[in-house]
Amino acid sequence: MTIRLILTTLLALALPACNRAADDGPVIVSVIGAEAQWRDPAQKALRPADAALLGAVAQGLVRFDAASQIGPGLAIRWAISDDGLYYTFRLDRDLADAESVAEGLRRLLRRHRDGPMGPKLDAVRDIVAVTPEVIELRLSAPRPDLLAILAQPGFSLLIRGKGTGPMSVDGKIGRLTKVVARGQKPLEGEPVVARRPIFLRGERAALAIARFRDGDSALVLGGGFDDLPYVKLAALGVETLQVDPVNGLFGFRIAQATPFLSVVENRQALAMAIDRDAIGDALAAPAWRSALAILPPGLSDLPQPTRPFWAQALANVRREGRASQASGAGSARLIVAQWRAKHGAGKIAPLRLAMPDGVGSAILFAAIRRQWAAIGVPVTRVRLRDPADLRLIDEVAPSDQADWYLRHFLCDQGPLCSEAADAAFTGALSTPVPAERAQLIAEAEQYLATIAPFIPIAQPVRWSLVSPQRSGFKANMRGIHPLPPLIEQ
Repeated sequence: MTIRLILTTLLALALPACNRAADDGPVIVSVIGAEAQWRDPAQKALRPADAALLGAVAQGLVRFDAASQIGPGLAIRWAISDDGLYYTFRLDRDLADAESVAEGLRRLLRRHRDGPMGPKLDAVRDIVAVTPEVIELRLSAPRPDLLAILAQPGFSLLIRGKGTGPMSVDGKIGRLTKVVARGQKPLEGEPVVARRPIFLRGERAALAIARFRDGDSALVLGGGFDDLPYVKLAALGVETLQVDPVNGLFGFRIAQATPFLSVVENRQALAMAIDRDAIGDALAAPAWRSALAILPPGLSDLPQPTRPFWAQALANVRREGRASQASGAGSARLIVAQWRAKHGAGKIAPLRLAMPDGVGSAILFAAIRRQWAAIGVPVTRVRLRDPADLRLIDEVAPSDQADWYLRHFLCDQGPLCSEAADAAFTGALSTPVPAERAQLIAEAEQYLATIAPFIPIAQPVRWSLVSPQRSGFKANMRGIHPLPPLIEQ
């Protein structure tokens, strides 16, 4: 952390209080990142403030509520066939007609099919406007989590370029965007939205936290591990920090098959040497959940993922806490020494770790460098877009299905892969038989667990700062916080 960054942070946190938000006044929300822009999700990826804005003023067929439960959007009702191959939606004709919605969905699918959501969407073979009020999605294979995908802000539909959400923009979109209740009749079962406006900012973490600390905002959204040290520096009350219980991927993907990394035992040694609890302590991350495998336990299609070989070996030692960690580091040191002796390598070339530029990344890198140096493996830090041997992944899973996790480690995604895993994965997505799909997903996961293409650290860290007056906020497992519930009465 440079002197310039330290001074910038301290100055930001020392900003004077002004325009202190009243409990009955506008709701002022900061989203960490760039300022909001109006973006069509069928054309451009959404940044955090863009997603918050679009989630308020637009909507898809369905949308998330504050607790990440799926509720009505453009569709007031829907039904799924017993075989999971037909999704039928009845629309609110006051908002959109079936032809417009069907065309918007086709554009979104074309945009997302080549991205991370591709495996979720490639089974949608047709979108049909059955009547002016009804559309039908026809699938070639079941996708149990399709509704959860369609509820995300990135699947909001713009009808003739405009949103149909419960709120609308009042004025210009930019550094401070005013969003107000649209005034339409609430959908069936939907709470009445109060008339208080929301002022939305996209800004740097230090400024957002300072504004919240001084009472000038009611909510800070979009926090991750990289920004968490600022919260500690601001000395905020623990009751204001809300951590989302999200699952996903947080760790290092092998990006370059160097002589050292091409050996699976060496990759396992790197995973074994990581003191995950120490990293959580260094980041001051509340509700820190260490991860030992690609998949978390409890997924709907694979409740008990394979435990990596190295984790099984440590468990057999029957030691606890630091003793177990020391045993793992000792075993990892022995593996590295044996590889060095076998290859006549006096030193291992430093591994290049691609990571963000933030304060949390500096803390994480310092911990990894120390822990891997202890087993004889040096590392250096590079920027995210630079050539690298390992790249940090920090992504939240959009659903509770294993295919999203496994997709990251197929042969078209990185140098270390398993053709057998690819074949099982492809078969799983194409079969209409749920039991066969589960079996093939388990096979793909076992193949990937064997080759260790990923060095897991923990579940992703996602947090918000919430004023006690904001009863409409709820921490949730998706880490998505729509703006309309914040002003519900």
